[in-house]
Amino acid sequence: MDKYLNNYICIITGSTGFLGREVTACFIEHGATVVTNYRNEQKFRDLKSGVSQPENLIGFPADLTDAARVADFFLKFSESYQRLDVFIHLMGGFWMGGEVGETPPDRWDQMMNLNLRSTFLCSREAFAIFKKQRSGKIFTVSAKSAIDLPAGTGAYAVSKAGVLALSEILAKEGKPYNIQVNSLLPSTIDTPANRKAMPDADFSSWVAPKDIAQLLADLSRAENRVLSQTALKVYGKL
Repeated sequence: MDKYLNNYICIITGSTGFLGREVTACFIEHGATVVTNYRNEQKFRDLKSGVSQPENLIGFPADLTDAARVADFFLKFSESYQRLDVFIHLMGGFWMGGEVGETPPDRWDQMMNLNLRSTFLCSREAFAIFKKQRSGKIFTVSAKSAIDLPAGTGAYAVSKAGVLALSEILAKEGKPYNIQVNSLLPSTIDTPANRKAMPDADFSSWVAPKDIAQLLADLSRAENRVLSQTALKVYGKL
């Protein structure tokens, strides 16, 4: 494996999720040190045992929808590392929902917290580090639904549209500091949960987590200095 991310220090949130495991493993295989959050210690231990260089994976417990916990997570990171090269926010959640008029407020808040609030809180802290060092890359995860805005998925689609808007604003604010901000817009990602939820779908048209992981690793290369303010449509065959 080409170690083109050797000596990189990266924060990847949501690493214990299915996509997060693939992205984390890929970055470590390419030589990076990855710092992540977790809420379930056993899931973090399982993640650590599955990467090629477990010594390059560090985790701190944190609920990333809580501002104080996010600040503490980044404080612990800054106490351990002198710089940050890449921040990737993979944490999020999905709820199919229904019509907006039938959406319970607690479900609406759940989507906003998991997707938009967590992105805001974490990107805010990462941006502060990058602004001080005058360099860095931020990748957020929006969704195809953020552009399509399909009926019946209001809470999820609106939260992901917010992530896309936030990312574009961060990209504009980051220009004076050499901070690149881009957002991935996947269609359906091929995960066990999605297969269970949509058993009759054509899985071959979905996006493989390994392909997303490799794309993020390639875009994180030091020589990729100009891509920013971009909505990367990772649609696969959909």
